[in-house]
Amino acid sequence: MKKFNFLVVLFAATVGMAVQAEPGLLPLNTEEMRVLKLDSIPPWPAEMVLKGTNEHWQKELHRGEVTVTLYEAMPAVLDISEPSPYDEFVLVLEGEVTLTPIDGEKQTYKAGETFLVPKGWVGTWDMPVKFREMIIVETGAWVASGE
Repeated sequence: MKKFNFLVVLFAATVGMAVQAEPGLLPLNTEEMRVLKLDSIPPWPAEMVLKGTNEHWQKELHRGEVTVTLYEAMPAVLDISEPSPYDEFVLVLEGEVTLTPIDGEKQTYKAGETFLVPKGWVGTWDMPVKFREMIIVETGAWVASGE
């Protein structure tokens, strides 16, 4: 699924930190990730947005074997009808999100909680308030998806 980067979302570090692939520790300080300035990204395709504001931001913090990205969105409900192209680990930093699989029960996650969106997942992604997350995905799958 194109532009599915909850992501993004997964998707960490200090305010001045840049993308890094060199050896070294990458602090994943949640307080700093909550306030780090993100870059505006193109809107979702209109047909994906069932309700809300189609405005969001992201910042890639690390690219190596895995990619670590921060993602933020204004309140919206997204139709994820194209299967997720990768496994995505998510840490909710701000707000909440309710995921409803096409064939299952909805589950809500709030700040401080984590979950995994498996490759192939489809359903709806409901962010009733401003939402920020850190996501971690395998870099090869991330790049192949066009993110």
